[in-house]
Amino acid sequence: MISRTLIRIKAFKELYSRITTGSTDTKAAESELMQSFVQTQRLWGLMALLPSALAMVAEDKIITQNRKFNPDKGVIEQNSKFASNALSAITRADSVFVNWCNNQGISWMDFETSLKAIYSGMVSKEYFQDYLGIENPSREDAVKLFRHIYSEELSGNEVLEDALENSNIWWTEDLEYVLNKILDRLPSVAASGHVEIPQIFDDKQDEEFAKKLVGVVLVNFDDLAETISSYMTNWEVGRVVQSDILIVAMGIAEAQTFSSIPVKVTINEYVELSKNFSTPKSYSFVNGLLNKILKEMLADGRIQKDPRGMIGGLY
Repeated sequence: MISRTLIRIKAFKELYSRITTGSTDTKAAESELMQSFVQTQRLWGLMALLPSALAMVAEDKIITQNRKFNPDKGVIEQNSKFASNALSAITRADSVFVNWCNNQGISWMDFETSLKAIYSGMVSKEYFQDYLGIENPSREDAVKLFRHIYSEELSGNEVLEDALENSNIWWTEDLEYVLNKILDRLPSVAASGHVEIPQIFDDKQDEEFAKKLVGVVLVNFDDLAETISSYMTNWEVGRVVQSDILIVAMGIAEAQTFSSIPVKVTINEYVELSKNFSTPKSYSFVNGLLNKILKEMLADGRIQKDPRGMIGGLY
């Protein structure tokens, strides 16, 4: 579930917090990093539970209408049709997934306001009315419906993002990543009839990569910063933002530590990281400096790559 790109992002955040506060406890850093990955999986669970939660909102509206002296049959029919959609039915019937969510304490009960807002936004949209117009909606129709819901009602939803952040500090900035994972899996959920709970890491090597990257940078940060300083002819380390120094340090550490990762991949990943988590001009600084350092380190043997790590060369 967790990509190498997300590993680098979370490792950067953990390292930045540690380095700026002077903490060098590698075990604590590794533990917090692993906990952040667990929380990403839990956020996935919450988002995967959405079809079931929205169906419950629809059923509550049906109950409310039926209690009225003159219930609105149109509202009842609309909510009944939505509540019985295939994806909601699959999500609710999957006892393994439901039990996992219960054991993890995952529920939309703490986000009732956001959930109702998502529902209200959904029912006003053309895609929702198109779904209601289908006589016998298929699983594929339900997938299409929820693609719209996840993309249009959740993606970029600042109210939801604030609620998630207030509920769990680990969920900051993870929502878009998780939503993309959910969207990728919707067809397989419909085809298989159950919700497969993703492993935190697709490969054991990813977990090792995460722990080792944080440990190597944290232990050797002063030496890495000194190396960086020696290559900065027109800059003083003290005048460069700490995030840029850390990003370049992570790039050097990764290139030296993981022989199977191509240097070109490492450079591209950390340049992208600088675009999202540093200053507007950082990407050109990181790109130029990291290219210069790693090129020389490759030439003088300070970086050793096996054949897999040399695919495509440096450029």
